[in-house]
Amino acid sequence: MARPASLETLMHALARLPGIGRVTSERLAYHLMAVPEAEALELAAAIREARSRVRVCSICANLDSCDPCGICGDPERDRGLLLVVEGPREVAAFESTGYRGLYHVLQGRIAPLEGVGEEDLTIASLRDRLRKEEIREVVLATDPDLEGEATAHRLAEILQKEGLRLTRIARGIPAGATIAQVQHTILSDALEGRRDLG
Repeated sequence: MARPASLETLMHALARLPGIGRVTSERLAYHLMAVPEAEALELAAAIREARSRVRVCSICANLDSCDPCGICGDPERDRGLLLVVEGPREVAAFESTGYRGLYHVLQGRIAPLEGVGEEDLTIASLRDRLRKEEIREVVLATDPDLEGEATAHRLAEILQKEGLRLTRIARGIPAGATIAQVQHTILSDALEGRRDLG
């Protein structure tokens, strides 16, 4: 017997989430049908509320409930130090280390096989920021995998023309790991041991 069309639609929607394949989306869809309706609808309400309340910061492209975000609006931050990361998850990871500078969120990384080029990232707004703000150092903190390294290399080529100190986080992060998954002590060491580029 075929599944109801609405259940198939739910499975296809779940399968579009990162890391969720056909089998997992099927399991999740059936789980959502098995739990009490209020519990399933609580998930839907949480998604709706997050989508309606969370904003992209017009300065750094991080996610927050206000614009500019709480980090950009904090006068106690070191406004001369800018950490460039791939996404908001990395901001949360570096915040756990005690980092007190500013961020710039690329909203991804250069990944030609996924159809993501530098024009799809927030590189243009990063360059605008560097011309307007008094940044003394930019730290490139992309993941130490193939796409992250390629993104850092391309950013270094672009930003070397800006005439400021350009550094890369140290290699204390295991190759192939993602920043969002690394322990805060390792991230803190990687940030402390950053090296100059070029």
